[in-house]
Amino acid sequence: MSTVPDQEQQPRVTNKSSLDKAVIRLSSRRTLFQIISTIPTFAVELTYGIKYLNQCPIQPLINVFLIVHACASLAEGIVLFIGFIAAKHIKKSLNTSSFTRILVAGSSIGQLILLFFSIVWLIVGQVWVFGAFSNGFQSTDSTQSSTYCHQTVFWTGFAIIVVTYAICLILILVLGGRFLIKRHKMKRQTVVPNNQ
Repeated sequence: MSTVPDQEQQPRVTNKSSLDKAVIRLSSRRTLFQIISTIPTFAVELTYGIKYLNQCPIQPLINVFLIVHACASLAEGIVLFIGFIAAKHIKKSLNTSSFTRILVAGSSIGQLILLFFSIVWLIVGQVWVFGAFSNGFQSTDSTQSSTYCHQTVFWTGFAIIVVTYAICLILILVLGGRFLIKRHKMKRQTVVPNNQ
């Protein structure tokens, strides 16, 4: 009978640890930077997607890609902001009420959902943008509707895809490098005491 309470108490400690990690991550300056960085991308994508709505007959769905990607960026900013405010409240007051816990957990779940959606949407947008490129995209003669796309629409979609992949590659390299360095340090620490 004494083993049952111990097993019940372990998950609570793990949950608190997960909450603490989420609070630290969400209340950081990095999260604030992420929130602020979503504003210009959202504004540019939405503006160009709507302003040039029917000006890409070779692939009219590029505009849809821009508008939906902008809305996903806005949703990401809102979800991060809610998590940031809740995490700051928890950190400042040291109060982990159920409502603030729900906000932090909801923000984390929302971020995961938006991440998966953004990955799928980026692939869909890539098909549309690079499909237009391979079909002979041109931006000089608007009378040739089979190949015309306004350059602002096309190059904005193209830039979003390329920059997103570049950022992902940089993050993978940085995080992978940090993991390898940490792993190497841990191996060295375990090997050095045995040699002495």
